[in-house]
Amino acid sequence: MEFFALGHSELAFQVGGKKTDHGNGNRYIILPPGQGNSWIIDLHPDPDLVVSNAYFTLPYPVTFQYNTQQHFLWLCFFESGDATIIEKGKKPKKLQTGGIYVFVSQGRPFKMVFNHTERILYTSILITADHIARYFQNRSGEEPFAAADALHWLSTQYNTPELAMAFEQLKYGIRWAIAPPMYFEGKVLEILGLIRCNVKHEVYCKKHTEKQMRNRLTYQNKKYIWQVKAALDEDILNPPTIEQLAIIAEMGTTRLRQRFKGLYRVTIAEYIRREKMKYALQLLGNDDMSIHNIATTLGYKSASQFTAAFQKIHSVTPSHFRKSLGL
Repeated sequence: MEFFALGHSELAFQVGGKKTDHGNGNRYIILPPGQGNSWIIDLHPDPDLVVSNAYFTLPYPVTFQYNTQQHFLWLCFFESGDATIIEKGKKPKKLQTGGIYVFVSQGRPFKMVFNHTERILYTSILITADHIARYFQNRSGEEPFAAADALHWLSTQYNTPELAMAFEQLKYGIRWAIAPPMYFEGKVLEILGLIRCNVKHEVYCKKHTEKQMRNRLTYQNKKYIWQVKAALDEDILNPPTIEQLAIIAEMGTTRLRQRFKGLYRVTIAEYIRREKMKYALQLLGNDDMSIHNIATTLGYKSASQFTAAFQKIHSVTPSHFRKSLGL
């Protein structure tokens, strides 16, 4: 059977998953002993497109190999868990909680290694290069885009609040599975369109930033800034002070602010706000939590203060976003 028709079925069956129909696709129920309900959902809005939502705990580590000669893009919003991508000839890539990832397959197999120590939660898109090419066949007025172009995308171009929101909406669309295939194709095109917009904006900014050469970072500088970001990501709700981050970076606070912004295109304070608001998207998907409780969890003094911050980042209120999820 063709790889895209299989979706996650081989992974599900490896751990004793049971297949049921779910909208325009399949739901695999996984029930590890003592681990509670788990699932993997694959929807197939097109033969060359699979959108998936995974929420499972494994009884033991599992390796899932993607075997296909097709060229495709894999986009993933990885919300929690312990997983690593392994591709021949490249360093293993461990997925970080809360990160958005883009992987370009050029017809070679690659592996996903899932550990059993944490619950795995992610939403993903598999789309073939042929599907993308067909989209542009009758659109002569639009600049063409090929799947291989994604090899040149930067993490900062797709790890953004608007992409996190789009993936969150896709997640609940998959779970409810009541929307027509057109909705899921449209959401995937929206996500790709947002990334392409960010790529264009990045190129424009580089051409018009006079300080680019002066603020160029050495590899050693980058290593220190990566350590700073890791310290922030470890507990984004209670981040280290700027003074503590300066000690990690082995530089003064002013230079740290400049170099962090030079690498990530946002200030440290803005990065913290954006990551909190990405986490807020996940909390709003839990209808057991009131908006007041979410505001308190995120460190805001009131629900109105949280609402203003959320709307500034995502352009909608928390209430409207929650309604868009059908909650």
